Amino acid sequence: MNKTNAWNNIPLADYERHMQHESVAQAQLLNDLTCKYVQKYQPESLLFLGISGGNGLEHIDVKKTKSVYGVDINNLYLEETQKRFGEKIKQLVLVNTDISTSNEAFLKADFVWAALIFEYIDIEKGFEFITNNTCEGAKLIITIQSNNGTQSVSQTGVESIKSVKDIFKIVDKDNLQAHALKAGFELIGFGENILPNGKSFLTYEFGRI
Repeated sequence: MNKTNAWNNIPLADYERHMQHESVAQAQLLNDLTCKYVQKYQPESLLFLGISGGNGLEHIDVKKTKSVYGVDINNLYLEETQKRFGEKIKQLVLVNTDISTSNEAFLKADFVWAALIFEYIDIEKGFEFITNNTCEGAKLIITIQSNNGTQSVSQTGVESIKSVKDIFKIVDKDNLQAHALKAGFELIGFGENILPNGKSFLTYEFGRI
């Protein structure tokens, strides 16, 4: 595990305070989007990339979803997620790994939630990890951030979050779709949501061919 990764230096409380700030409101939107797509596809086996504190896990129907895997580079985030959801979601498995370097196969998920992940990892390695952990016909939901001319990390008074600005990169939407197709995922849906600070979330639905 790469302990020098900037995400290992940001307390979960700081991250969540930043994401929930009224000028950012990304946590609220991501929660809504998780609810939307989990209810739409009702997966049996779900893989959640960059699970942080588990935002959105409350929308999982534990009677229908038989396995839930959450991956994050920060083990302290996983410990908190276990405290919050371990009792409700008995089938929850949390994995401390770096998606950008791991090629391990933990499961064959039929649904992957990957929001604001590709901004921080190599796109090719990310799709390699997803491919290794999905089955044929799997649905892949990717949300990326479009800054629309604003700064990458919004000013919310949370100082620790600024440390990720050096590893943050804007994801080119055409490049994302090209890599997805190369990895065997075809585009089946798209949506855009505008945030209070002028940024927007672009959400892509892919199906594994």
